[in-house]
Amino acid sequence: MQTLGALGLTPTVEAGLREVRLGDWEGGVFRKNVAEGHPIALRMLAEERWDVIPGAESSAALGARVRTAIERIAAAHPGGRVAAFTHGGVIGQALALATGSRPFAFTGAENASISRLVITADQWILRGYNDAAHLD
Repeated sequence: MQTLGALGLTPTVEAGLREVRLGDWEGGVFRKNVAEGHPIALRMLAEERWDVIPGAESSAALGARVRTAIERIAAAHPGGRVAAFTHGGVIGQALALATGSRPFAFTGAENASISRLVITADQWILRGYNDAAHLD
């Protein structure tokens, strides 16, 4: 990958932070079905589980994938700061892992908002969620 801008940073793709797999509802079907109040969408929201969607990723698989990716990033940058750019389902999962909250407690982050986690050897600490002040 090419180095970007004045900071001389080289972005890295972390496959473990790709969006939740939505099975049969990929490619815009998810948004349409949620907007239309599809019965499976309502069940997904009520049960806070992606895998009620046919072929979608289970919460356990998503959680394991996101945890592994974040721990890998943290281990590669001990004591450092890292910016990760990802999707709402992954943000929600990461913050639920950090706080022990309900699975969908942090879904709905604004586009381009900033959420902050501090990762230590012993714990994950949520320091901020959905900060969009920079977008005003």
